[in-house]
Amino acid sequence: MFLKIAARNVLRNKRRTAFSLGVTALGVAILYFVVGFITESFESIKINLAQEIGAVQIADAKLFDNKTERYEYLIPPQTLEQILALLQDDPRVTGYTWTLGFAGLIGNEKNSTLVVGRGLVPGNPIEDYSRVVVDGRPLTNDGTPQILVGRRLAEKLNVRPGDIINVASGTASGAFNAASATIVGTIRYNNITQEGQIGIVNLEFAQNLLRTQGVERVIVQLKDIDQAEAFAQEIRARLAALKIPLDARPWQKLTTFYDSIRAFWGVFAAFTTMGVFVLVFFSVLEVLTMSFLERTREVGTIRAIGTNRSQVFRLFVTEGAILGVLGGLLGVALGTVLGLWLNNASIQWLPPGALDPAPVQIAVNLSVAVVPFLTALISTFLGTLYPAWQTARKNIVEALSYV
Repeated sequence: MFLKIAARNVLRNKRRTAFSLGVTALGVAILYFVVGFITESFESIKINLAQEIGAVQIADAKLFDNKTERYEYLIPPQTLEQILALLQDDPRVTGYTWTLGFAGLIGNEKNSTLVVGRGLVPGNPIEDYSRVVVDGRPLTNDGTPQILVGRRLAEKLNVRPGDIINVASGTASGAFNAASATIVGTIRYNNITQEGQIGIVNLEFAQNLLRTQGVERVIVQLKDIDQAEAFAQEIRARLAALKIPLDARPWQKLTTFYDSIRAFWGVFAAFTTMGVFVLVFFSVLEVLTMSFLERTREVGTIRAIGTNRSQVFRLFVTEGAILGVLGGLLGVALGTVLGLWLNNASIQWLPPGALDPAPVQIAVNLSVAVVPFLTALISTFLGTLYPAWQTARKNIVEALSYV
């Protein structure tokens, strides 16, 4: 009965109801957009990070903590074989590879600059950078010295695929070594600084340059990257049982970028939610205060025929709840439609520090709608309490004499 009467009362002043629903729906749609964008951004960042650095990495703890001197952290061939034996038959593992990083100089007789090199196994199942080659071809494992360089690095050195380039670096024993390689391609890298320094070489070339047979780290890819932390913990225990002094860390702990961006977007979402909450709260408070005051004599009448204060209060609160539910549903529907349109509109933006624009995508699903809908429901409910309490507490004589 209360619900039926409350629904009728909501529709009595259509203009005022439409205003309340419009404000609520707009706030919910804005919040839906923000939550959807953040959700999609997190998912995209997570996938890209796991694709580039792997779900789990196995290496010396001092390497992870940047506390190494020279190349004391290198994993010898016999230890590498033991690690691969642990991963070989694990059904959670979709692929693994090993790399060797180095820093040095790269150039020719005309120019030279710093290079951050990465030696890898060409065609490995995790990342061989073939998908980001924009000119030339990927690395091959034909035994010849080859290198991929970032576009900005190629521009800086004025080189192109087919040119010979010299690479120099300190060896694992502390001596100095240099070697020549053929530039087989240039790659794009969505980071301005790194694209001007990155060089990707065959693992064999990197080992010959550093005069070592060791590798820097083992990179593991999993079917479910959300299970990376549990998998890393298990691998650490198995390494300890084999008395291998190495650590295993999940992708979340391999970079501070994810935690930083997550904290930033979390604060942004919190402020947006607060803004929408305040907007809906005060709009509902104002509209319902006016509505309830106009019905003061009506309240006195129903009180005179036996309706008590609590029943009047519940009736008004039910009206507010109906506004919240309708406004929330309309806002979710509006946000869903606009989100689907935006996803199909191919709108792009340039993330901070990136060279290439990325498509703007909004996650459209039930989990995204929960926070905006609850924000609308709670804010309208709280915005209803004071005017409902103020109107319901009036005594009958005062209410009937209200003008």
